Amino acid sequence: MIWDYEHQYKELLNKVLREGIHRDDRTGVGCTSAFNLSMRLDVSEYFPILTGRKMFPNIFNTEFNWLMSGQTNIKMLTDAGVTIWNKWADENGDLGPVYGHQLRNFNSQGYDQLTDLIVNLRNEPDSRRHVISLWNPAQLEEMALPPCYLYFQFFVEGDKLNMFAVQRSGDMFLGVPYDVALFTTILNHVAFMSDLKPAILDINIIDAHIYDNQLEAVNEYLKSSTNYTKSTYIFEENKIKLDNYKHGPVISAPVAI
Repeated sequence: MIWDYEHQYKELLNKVLREGIHRDDRTGVGCTSAFNLSMRLDVSEYFPILTGRKMFPNIFNTEFNWLMSGQTNIKMLTDAGVTIWNKWADENGDLGPVYGHQLRNFNSQGYDQLTDLIVNLRNEPDSRRHVISLWNPAQLEEMALPPCYLYFQFFVEGDKLNMFAVQRSGDMFLGVPYDVALFTTILNHVAFMSDLKPAILDINIIDAHIYDNQLEAVNEYLKSSTNYTKSTYIFEENKIKLDNYKHGPVISAPVAI
């Protein structure tokens, strides 16, 4: 049995709060962290988007197209009103060879992992080498922030495509809900390009954490009993289009930089 996404997500938040250890961190804010949490989602029909608080599809749709394009400047994001990367960019809006660069031009050597993945899925569906790696130690020092999601592996099952994603680090309140939406969009794109159907998304978060300055927002969300109907969706014109997305209020929290 695969539990409802929002149920799983709330369980993980509670697990971090209940079992996590408090630690200092790179940001200086402090956080509570738990080791290696996971979710298994069936995304064949419903899109994994929170309903107990409002999310903004423009954010993950824009970030998806930015990632696919291989761009590493935030202009494409800010032009669409998406500011999630602004605090890490330099004065010119550059982030260094981050996610999209490693996806489409790994190690600045012209290797396009996405194109090769799709070719291999079409030609050798039973292969165990359908892997994308965004973690490149040779260029970490050039990046504004090393990739938090760093590994995807795909598994063909008949006419269906499953995806496994690993995050070395997960900001459970602000980042992870949008990461889950982004992974689902990536799975839909790869499935579409490979003449397959998106099915199961498995996610492992190695360091799952809640920052100290987000505890009030997390507790507000967890206390809300409002859960709306799950949203069906289509992937069309390189974006997710949700059907009848209903949600609770916006619950804001500060970003730990």
